[in-house]
Amino acid sequence: MQVINRHNSMRPSWIVLMKWLNSDYQELTREKKMIGMYIEKYLLNPPGRWAKKVQTVDIGDEEIESVVEQTKGFSGRAISKLAIAWQAAAYGTDGAILDQETFFRTVDQHKASMAKKDEWIEHAHERAEMLTTDR
Repeated sequence: MQVINRHNSMRPSWIVLMKWLNSDYQELTREKKMIGMYIEKYLLNPPGRWAKKVQTVDIGDEEIESVVEQTKGFSGRAISKLAIAWQAAAYGTDGAILDQETFFRTVDQHKASMAKKDEWIEHAHERAEMLTTDR
Protein backbone atom coordinates (compact mmCIF):
# COMPACT_ATOMS: atom_id res chain seq x y z
CA MET A 1 0.00 0.00 0.00
CA GLN A 2 1.39 3.37 -0.96
CA VAL A 3 0.67 6.99 -0.06
CA ILE A 4 1.74 9.89 -2.22
CA ASN A 5 2.98 12.72 -0.02
CA ARG A 6 2.97 16.42 -0.88
CA HIS A 7 6.19 16.03 -2.87
CA ASN A 8 4.67 13.24 -4.98
CA SER A 9 7.20 10.71 -3.75
CA MET A 10 5.99 7.25 -2.85
CA ARG A 11 6.33 5.81 0.64
CA PRO A 12 4.50 3.01 2.44
CA SER A 13 1.27 4.24 3.97
CA TRP A 14 1.92 2.39 7.20
CA ILE A 15 4.89 4.70 7.79
CA VAL A 16 2.61 7.73 7.37
CA LEU A 17 -0.02 6.19 9.63
CA MET A 18 2.43 5.14 12.32
CA LYS A 19 4.07 8.58 12.29
CA TRP A 20 0.63 10.13 12.60
CA LEU A 21 -0.47 7.77 15.39
CA ASN A 22 2.81 8.14 17.31
CA SER A 23 2.46 11.92 17.61
CA ASP A 24 2.21 13.05 21.23
CA TYR A 25 -0.23 10.49 22.65
CA GLN A 26 -1.63 12.97 25.18
CA GLU A 27 -2.90 15.15 22.34
CA LEU A 28 -4.75 12.37 20.58
CA THR A 29 -8.47 12.86 20.64
CA ARG A 30 -10.91 10.03 20.95
CA GLU A 31 -11.86 10.49 17.28
CA LYS A 32 -8.22 10.46 16.15
CA LYS A 33 -7.53 7.24 18.05
CA MET A 34 -10.59 5.56 16.59
CA ILE A 35 -9.99 6.79 13.04
CA GLY A 36 -6.42 5.49 13.22
CA MET A 37 -7.57 2.17 14.63
CA TYR A 38 -10.26 1.69 11.99
CA ILE A 39 -8.00 2.78 9.11
CA GLU A 40 -5.57 0.13 10.31
CA LYS A 41 -8.33 -2.48 10.69
CA TYR A 42 -10.35 -1.95 7.50
CA LEU A 43 -7.94 -0.35 5.02
CA LEU A 44 -4.37 -1.33 5.84
CA ASN A 45 -4.93 -4.80 7.33
CA PRO A 46 -8.52 -5.79 6.58
CA PRO A 47 -9.91 -8.82 8.39
CA GLY A 48 -10.62 -11.98 6.49
CA ARG A 49 -8.71 -14.25 4.24
CA TRP A 50 -9.90 -12.72 0.97
CA ALA A 51 -10.01 -9.05 1.93
CA LYS A 52 -7.78 -6.76 -0.11
CA LYS A 53 -5.54 -4.09 1.34
CA VAL A 54 -6.54 -0.63 0.18
CA GLN A 55 -4.10 1.65 -1.62
CA THR A 56 -4.41 5.33 -0.72
CA VAL A 57 -3.47 8.21 -2.98
CA ASP A 58 -2.86 11.76 -1.72
CA ILE A 59 -4.09 10.94 1.78
CA GLY A 60 -1.72 11.94 4.54
CA ASP A 61 -1.57 13.68 7.90
CA GLU A 62 -3.38 16.83 6.79
CA GLU A 63 -6.31 14.94 5.25
CA ILE A 64 -6.67 12.67 8.28
CA GLU A 65 -6.60 15.68 10.63
CA SER A 66 -9.34 17.27 8.55
CA VAL A 67 -11.49 14.16 8.95
CA VAL A 68 -10.78 14.13 12.70
CA GLU A 69 -12.18 17.68 12.88
CA GLN A 70 -15.21 16.74 10.78
CA THR A 71 -16.01 13.74 12.96
CA LYS A 72 -15.94 15.49 16.34
CA GLY A 73 -18.68 13.95 18.44
CA PHE A 74 -19.15 10.85 16.26
CA SER A 75 -19.70 7.63 18.15
CA GLY A 76 -17.25 4.77 17.76
CA ARG A 77 -19.85 2.92 15.74
CA ALA A 78 -20.27 5.88 13.37
CA ILE A 79 -16.49 6.10 12.84
CA SER A 80 -16.32 2.35 12.24
CA LYS A 81 -19.08 2.65 9.62
CA LEU A 82 -17.18 5.51 7.98
CA ALA A 83 -14.04 3.36 7.69
CA ILE A 84 -16.11 0.53 6.22
CA ALA A 85 -17.56 3.03 3.73
CA TRP A 86 -14.00 4.03 2.74
CA GLN A 87 -13.19 0.37 2.25
CA ALA A 88 -16.32 -0.16 0.12
CA ALA A 89 -15.52 2.92 -1.97
CA ALA A 90 -11.99 1.61 -2.61
CA TYR A 91 -13.25 -1.88 -3.43
CA GLY A 92 -15.47 -0.30 -6.10
CA THR A 93 -12.37 0.68 -8.07
CA ASP A 94 -9.85 -1.32 -10.05
CA GLY A 95 -7.05 -2.12 -7.64
CA ALA A 96 -8.84 -1.12 -4.40
CA ILE A 97 -7.64 2.50 -4.53
CA LEU A 98 -8.93 5.26 -2.25
CA ASP A 99 -8.04 8.71 -3.54
CA GLN A 100 -8.36 12.02 -1.72
CA GLU A 101 -11.57 13.06 -3.52
CA THR A 102 -13.32 9.79 -2.68
CA PHE A 103 -11.98 9.95 0.88
CA PHE A 104 -13.64 13.32 1.52
CA ARG A 105 -16.76 12.61 -0.54
CA THR A 106 -17.35 9.49 1.55
CA VAL A 107 -17.09 11.59 4.74
CA ASP A 108 -19.62 14.09 3.33
CA GLN A 109 -22.02 11.30 2.33
CA HIS A 110 -21.66 9.66 5.74
CA LYS A 111 -22.39 12.94 7.53
CA ALA A 112 -25.45 13.55 5.29
CA SER A 113 -26.71 10.04 6.02
CA MET A 114 -26.31 10.56 9.76
CA ALA A 115 -28.13 13.92 9.55
CA LYS A 116 -31.01 12.27 7.67
CA LYS A 117 -31.22 9.54 10.31
CA ASP A 118 -31.32 12.18 13.07
CA GLU A 119 -34.08 13.98 11.16
CA TRP A 120 -36.12 10.76 10.94
CA ILE A 121 -35.66 10.08 14.65
CA GLU A 122 -36.75 13.60 15.54
CA HIS A 123 -39.80 13.29 13.30
CA ALA A 124 -40.65 9.91 14.88
CA HIS A 125 -40.45 11.42 18.38
CA GLU A 126 -42.67 14.33 17.34
CA ARG A 127 -45.17 11.94 15.77
CA ALA A 128 -45.16 9.68 18.85
CA GLU A 129 -45.70 12.70 21.10
CA MET A 130 -48.58 13.87 18.94
CA LEU A 131 -50.22 10.43 18.94
CA THR A 132 -49.88 9.91 22.70
CA THR A 133 -50.85 13.36 23.94
CA ASP A 134 -54.47 13.85 24.99
CA ARG A 135 -56.14 16.87 23.47
